[in-house]
Amino acid sequence: MGWSGIDTRRSIRVAFECVVIVKKKETSLVFRTQTENISAGGTCVILEKALLKHTPVEIELFLPDGPMPIGCEGKVAWSVRRSEYLKKKSSQFDTGIEFRNMTDEDKARLKRIIEELLEY
Repeated sequence: MGWSGIDTRRSIRVAFECVVIVKKKETSLVFRTQTENISAGGTCVILEKALLKHTPVEIELFLPDGPMPIGCEGKVAWSVRRSEYLKKKSSQFDTGIEFRNMTDEDKARLKRIIEELLEY
């Protein structure tokens, strides 16, 4: 299923790269990658495998403002094969993940970083 062309995001998204670990819940499947962009409500990451919509995941975001990552649950909102990799052996997938069960403290920390990025 491709992108419908309608942007239904609830939060402002900013281009931002930080290390993120995405683990598919109740499996040993783990991805260490970078964010493409981020908002207070979720992030887009590039994964080597497609995850189905609504797949529950665990997330660790390593932000530049401190050594402790933000940890939370998430849910795959969408996944789209990157077209520039169609002709190559390995595929990559842009994957949107909605944050779930993030602490208020971590939400405030993430919001502060996003606001700082919007100033530039």
